[in-house]
Amino acid sequence: MKRNFTKILLTAVAGAIVLAGCNTYTCPAGAKAEVKAEKKLKVGYYVDEGSRSNGAFQWAQLLFYSPQLDVTLLVAEDIRAGKLDGLDLLVIPGGSSASQVKALGDEGKKKVQDFVRNGGAYVGICAGFHCTLDRKERLQIMPYKYLQGAGGAGAQLAMELSEKGGKILGVKPGRYYVRYSRGPISKPASWDKGNAETLGVYKGTVGPHGRPGGNFFDAPAVIYGNYGKGKVIATSFHPEGHITNHEMAMGLIYAVTGVKAKPVFPKRNYRPIRVAYITYTTIGKAPMERMLELDRHPDIDVILTSSFSEGILNHVDVLVVPDAIDSKNIALAKSPAVLNFLNKGGKVLSSGEEAKAFPKHKNFVEVPVGKSFVEEVLKKPAAL
Repeated sequence: MKRNFTKILLTAVAGAIVLAGCNTYTCPAGAKAEVKAEKKLKVGYYVDEGSRSNGAFQWAQLLFYSPQLDVTLLVAEDIRAGKLDGLDLLVIPGGSSASQVKALGDEGKKKVQDFVRNGGAYVGICAGFHCTLDRKERLQIMPYKYLQGAGGAGAQLAMELSEKGGKILGVKPGRYYVRYSRGPISKPASWDKGNAETLGVYKGTVGPHGRPGGNFFDAPAVIYGNYGKGKVIATSFHPEGHITNHEMAMGLIYAVTGVKAKPVFPKRNYRPIRVAYITYTTIGKAPMERMLELDRHPDIDVILTSSFSEGILNHVDVLVVPDAIDSKNIALAKSPAVLNFLNKGGKVLSSGEEAKAFPKHKNFVEVPVGKSFVEEVLKKPAAL
């Protein structure tokens, strides 16, 4: 009886240790993993005006498919309303930093500054990097100055990640080839609000078209530091753009939170319905949520595209043009390639103002604003 009582007591004590939180020296590996699995990193993903392009959607996929993360889509009004409270990390993707901070306004900018200063973590990509810079019209949470006119258009650039950078990101240091697209080129500046260092720099003598390579050689590509109690990391390139750099992308989260997130994508059917989703002007919660709804369905395979050609339509079953009033979408609606796609049995779905520009056709469906596209994608197109 005494032996059984002792066993029960030891079991209760061990359970209490697990519930209280274990350290390396007192907690078995299984218990540590169990505790970690219960608590997800709370992430806010900024998807308001300015957060655009394929990269914004690719980051959404990486974040939402990582079981270690609990992700909330945020627009500027959410941030002004205090919805950063309780979050661990804010991620701002590529697009236009000018539009991103304009949408935030002075109140929203201060909310972000306070969030980081009080211990929140920040990851910025391209435009999100630009938002960190020490410019009056930006967030001013990193001691780097913008070099006006030094950036350029899209290019594949060599980037050298330092030994320390590799350790902080939890990846191999050394040479990477990364997708650059109009990211800010900057230089360190004196500052009294925090500290920072460059973990990765661009290498090579060839820059984007129209810009001399000298503008990029040894220019900061990955910056890391603190603002108050919070940690900040940013890249002026797009690590989400290539699967070979996805480990580095998730390493940015690890660098500022200590959480190793890894996306687990759903298994696809042998021949799912292929959907081309136009992304160049789709911003905000609604188009992001609808893309994720499509992409999460096991019978649907989404191709995100910011460019358009008849060649793309030769390899998809459905074209989705979500509402985002833009002249490019209107032009797309009137394209001969789209009419040819419809006549050959392809299906086109659109919503909002763009839908009015498409030709009346048995294979065209106008989806009410705010409604999911999934149901219409799964329906067979009208008989030819």
